[in-house]
Amino acid sequence: MIKNTISILFVCMALISACSKKELSKEDALALLQKKGNYPNTHSYQIYFKDSEDGRKMLDAGLEKEGLVNVQRNRKTGDNNGAVIEFTDLAKPHLLPPDKGQLSSVQKVKLADEVLDQIIQLTFNQNKDRAQVIYTTKFVNQTPFTKLEKKDFTKTKERQAVFALTKEGWKLQ
Repeated sequence: MIKNTISILFVCMALISACSKKELSKEDALALLQKKGNYPNTHSYQIYFKDSEDGRKMLDAGLEKEGLVNVQRNRKTGDNNGAVIEFTDLAKPHLLPPDKGQLSSVQKVKLADEVLDQIIQLTFNQNKDRAQVIYTTKFVNQTPFTKLEKKDFTKTKERQAVFALTKEGWKLQ
């Protein structure tokens, strides 16, 4: 609780200072990216639980052995009369609510949260009214369902952002 309060206080102070001064610091850029860059960002995967091919993916990833799913065997592809994949109680913390308009035979699962890691480089143009930021993100709170993606969730990702100085302060472009 105290940790969250301190984090919120830090972000608020950084945003206030970012808006009130002309120079963009790494801390200010990090705070603005946190707020406007939609971090943390939850990565998800859609599982068609009536599809025998997705059932095969669950088996290949070892998710049934880990006790996260039960896969019905001896089902033919295209036989959609019942669930091929059933999620166990162990999987419940990783299940995400459906999107608006999502098929009823689809279950979204959480893979990991992408969070800001650090600012690597901060470069200003000659007028000091635009700044290019190179930063990294990393994945935290990885779930066993990451095995379904080919992405390496252990590596950091390098990203870029551009900020512009306006009358209201620095804004993410």
